[in-house]
Amino acid sequence: MKRNTVYFVLLFTILWIIMTESLSPWSILAGFAFSVLCVIFCYKMLPFEKIADINLWRLFLYSIYLIGQLYLAGLSAIRLVILGAKADIVEINTEIENDFLRVVLANSITITPGTLTLELQDDELTVLWLRKKTSGGYEDHEDPDETIKGGLERMLRKAQK
Repeated sequence: MKRNTVYFVLLFTILWIIMTESLSPWSILAGFAFSVLCVIFCYKMLPFEKIADINLWRLFLYSIYLIGQLYLAGLSAIRLVILGAKADIVEINTEIENDFLRVVLANSITITPGTLTLELQDDELTVLWLRKKTSGGYEDHEDPDETIKGGLERMLRKAQK
């Protein structure tokens, strides 16, 4: 975690410089000092042991992937609402072992249009989701696991070390 500390201090200092729009030595020094204080405070107050085995770069890439999925799901949810959809509650299992990443998955499902995580219990998620309607009724062959968590879970599993 020591190497990540240096990265966080540098990242926060760079963000400070960007937000203050100043390259004066005093501004940079103040940004560095506040960055160190923030990191020290975070290490004392936040449970970093929960994310010690997570690849932060992959988690960053996941956030970019998630933004794209939110737009795609939004378009799909609009289509479902217009053409007719059925709300269904399903239980899906996740293969993610890290508790922190399971919560990230549950929250990602919740913010995705057309789905809502109702409960996370160990490796099981209870999710409310919109199902497609066909001419003969509602599609039963649709796999809720793949539809709801498919790509999100694959990306988060790559973030586990």
